[in-house]
Amino acid sequence: MKNQISTALLIAIGTLGVSSTSFAQDGFYVSGGLNNTTIEQGLTRNTGSNGPTTGPADGPSLSSSDRDTSASVFLGLGYRWELENDYFTAIEVFYADETAETTNINNVLISNVELDSSYGIDFRAGLDVTDRFGVYGLIGATNYRFDSNLAYTFAPPTDLVEQDEWALVYGAGAEIALTNRISGFGEYRISTDVDFDTPRDKGGIVSENELDFAGLRTGIRYRF
Repeated sequence: MKNQISTALLIAIGTLGVSSTSFAQDGFYVSGGLNNTTIEQGLTRNTGSNGPTTGPADGPSLSSSDRDTSASVFLGLGYRWELENDYFTAIEVFYADETAETTNINNVLISNVELDSSYGIDFRAGLDVTDRFGVYGLIGATNYRFDSNLAYTFAPPTDLVEQDEWALVYGAGAEIALTNRISGFGEYRISTDVDFDTPRDKGGIVSENELDFAGLRTGIRYRF
């Protein structure tokens, strides 16, 4: 009799252990964690001009680039749907504090970009490989907010421009259930070819800037 009771208790404990580490049903969740963003700035400046204020014309173009990686934090709010055959989808809005900064020197022109923040919306679709582990792909739209300083190597800053640029984001991630409400996750995110123009400089030339973003996020999700 004692052996039967012990066996029943072990089965019950095992069942609780399995249920406490499986993904929850449909519902809202909050997320937060560490955000590592790499920004790469490409700067192209056409040095040919018809005159001091008429802008670029035929002539040589100079290109340069700079890259920086910085860590920050993010918060998100989302909703997850459990589908048939272990598939799931989710939608999430988020805000991330950003601190990456590039300083690009192109001939005598200095272009400095300071990333301030990002926010947007993500759509995820994935598969629960086991009761505890799932993988997913993501696509969404992110607004990057940054300051752009334009200066010369021989003069103080001449222009400060605050920029807001929307970009397509795509990536992939994985998630592991720690309890029936808490899970840990990691994902890689990419945005490319985010273009913006600096103000016309003193030589009458508009420089073309292109930003590429790559981000690694790790954090926790809590389901209600």
